[in-house]
Amino acid sequence: MKRLVFLLALLLTGCDDSPSAIEGKPSVSLPNEGELRQTTEYSGENAFIHCHNICSLGPRPSGSEAYQAQLEYLSKHLAAAGWQVTPRSFSLTNGLGMTNLHATFGVQEATRPIIITCHIDTKIGIGPNFVGADDGASAAAAMLELARILSSTPEQASQVELIFFDGEESFAPRMTENDGLYGSRYEVQRRRNALPRYQINLDMVGARNKTIAIPLMDTDAVMLQEYEKAITELGFSERRWTVHHGSYMDDHTPFLEAGVHSLNLITDFLRGGWWHTEKDAMDRICPNSLRESGEMTLQLIRQLTAKTE
Repeated sequence: MKRLVFLLALLLTGCDDSPSAIEGKPSVSLPNEGELRQTTEYSGENAFIHCHNICSLGPRPSGSEAYQAQLEYLSKHLAAAGWQVTPRSFSLTNGLGMTNLHATFGVQEATRPIIITCHIDTKIGIGPNFVGADDGASAAAAMLELARILSSTPEQASQVELIFFDGEESFAPRMTENDGLYGSRYEVQRRRNALPRYQINLDMVGARNKTIAIPLMDTDAVMLQEYEKAITELGFSERRWTVHHGSYMDDHTPFLEAGVHSLNLITDFLRGGWWHTEKDAMDRICPNSLRESGEMTLQLIRQLTAKTE
């Protein structure tokens, strides 16, 4: 515990410039929660602790014991913040079972106009020390802290559903239209007659020195306008919050194809040589980056809920 507190203090003094290190072998047992704080504002430190605890479980591929432990960790903290948690399981044609985790606030049966999503599975075949700190854990951690903050505004929280997808990663080295996005594709098919109006997907949102570059070809005019407005409202750097002049296949894709206004908040992951390697570890993650991503998501929720009133 003292090591984690010291690490947090070190990171907060300049984690956007200097790497830190968390060492030790991963464990499948549930880790300690650390010193989570009950602040009134979004806490990057809380999100960092969640990210650390999730990564402590080790690799979390679909169907693994560690993936199940992750579901238990997420469910515990969502429920503690007052959210109703519903796991939805499904099976692939190869027989592998998968589970998406849903969280709603208030009346459970109502269809929320806004969904906030991420994926929580880690890529198979990378190596025994691959923990997916940014590619998976960072967005899940950011969403746990988001749930805590939203619970203080029940009217706003009741307009939002949080979904943690299984099976975003492909079994083959590269994703295709037939391999990957299993959880999000299942969800669109399951609720084809009750789709949300808006989706914000978070993927790889916690690294120091990150650049969020939304895929311009996958972003309609409505969500692009909301994204640009949020950057201005928050006073964020347009260098670090920008666009990618291309397309990414991700968990926003099935919703976008089904007519949902979707925004994919994703880092410029093709640089640096860390993606889908064991370099994607906790020394990439920064509380300040997690805080910025959380504040961006909250601002977008405020803007979108205003549009639904």
